[in-house]
Amino acid sequence: MKRYRPILLIPCLFAWSLAIPSPAALAQQETFTRQQQLRGSITPERDWWDLQHYTLSVEVFPETKSLQGTVVVDFEVIKPSGRMQIDLQEPLEITGVTHLSEATKGNGGPELSFKREGNVYWIDFPADVPVGAKQSIRVDYQGVPVESKNPPWSGGLTWQEDEKGNPFIATSCQGIGASIWWPCKD
Repeated sequence: MKRYRPILLIPCLFAWSLAIPSPAALAQQETFTRQQQLRGSITPERDWWDLQHYTLSVEVFPETKSLQGTVVVDFEVIKPSGRMQIDLQEPLEITGVTHLSEATKGNGGPELSFKREGNVYWIDFPADVPVGAKQSIRVDYQGVPVESKNPPWSGGLTWQEDEKGNPFIATSCQGIGASIWWPCKD
């Protein structure tokens, strides 16, 4: 009868297990697009401002399946910076950004420059905003949002009518983010 030595078997199994990549190692090899990095990261353009409050005003146009709206973003500055990231998914678009102050809130203020990079808008202030300052911007936007293919499991808007023919419009944004239908820090 042949006897096996367990002492030799254990090092062999250990060496073999090292040759198989772990799930964590496989995940680290995954590459992400620039858009995925912007959406899933705390970028420097998000990190400097602490969101305090949104005021959302949206007009819904069922006949064209489109939206037009305004979002007032109230925030507190926690690090000096002059460039802000706001997320808004294509095909919606920002049409204007206004810097509001306590003196002008609701009555306008200086227009801020902005530039789109995919589903991100970069908003530039004329200078770094001072730390501790409570600030607001108004973001105007419009467009035809993505329509959900399989609500509520796929993101987008659902455009339906009830049994009386009245519009029934719903959003499905869990997972894909609220920026599928309004500009925000998503």
